[in-house]
Amino acid sequence: MTSVTRPEGSAALRGLHTADDARDWEAVGRLDTGVSFCTATLIAPDLVLTAAHCLFTEAGDRIADGNLTFSAGLRHGRAEAIRGVAQSRVPQGYARPVGQADMQAIAQDLAVLRLDRAVSSGTVRPIAVGAAAPVLSAVTLVSYGAEREAFPSIEDDCRVLSGFDTVQVLSCHVVSGSSGAPVVRIGPEGPQIVAIVSGRSDMAEGDVTVAVVAETLVEALIAAPAAPVARSLQGSSITIRRVGDVGASREGMGARFIRP
Repeated sequence: MTSVTRPEGSAALRGLHTADDARDWEAVGRLDTGVSFCTATLIAPDLVLTAAHCLFTEAGDRIADGNLTFSAGLRHGRAEAIRGVAQSRVPQGYARPVGQADMQAIAQDLAVLRLDRAVSSGTVRPIAVGAAAPVLSAVTLVSYGAEREAFPSIEDDCRVLSGFDTVQVLSCHVVSGSSGAPVVRIGPEGPQIVAIVSGRSDMAEGDVTVAVVAETLVEALIAAPAAPVARSLQGSSITIRRVGDVGASREGMGARFIRP
């Protein structure tokens, strides 16, 4: 496994093994697809956010919604809630690249899933969607991954290294299974999902994580009334809060999707 460049003083990745450890992060869960798994997050009682490429096979075929299972707060075989997926939606025109992803693919790598049954907010509190974190700010990443698929892990102090339109480069540590993980900024009103992990890339900073800013794509889905999942979004209590902007610079880059 290659190392990730981290800012000086960054906290190490640590497992959330107990209920006390995982408190406030129960909305983060594992999305099983029948062929692999990713990380996903409850953003409303009946809605989950993950990476779009998690809904496709390696060959680029769409996985049926009926094969998707979301387990909120899964820890060592026990979950706060387990739900099937009634419907999934990815950005219009999205097609999973076979192999390395380019900037356009990364910028659309987000999916919204409508669950077959809502999860009570008394059981699991959803995490709100917020605007992109500014460059150099601290963010938190909670994810599942290879060799730690039975429990979530947290990295408290990774950094936004740079931004390219709606794609951000982070110092966070990711492995197979971390795709779809929420990049969270913690503010006065609590945690907000600012981006979703797409993959990792070799850049000047080293082996880094690339993520797509969540707010823009979620808003686009809400604004598309003809789309089935967009209608679900309009009827659900999602909070969008603006807390910052993406840094403005651009260069060619590619990313490797991170899957088992």
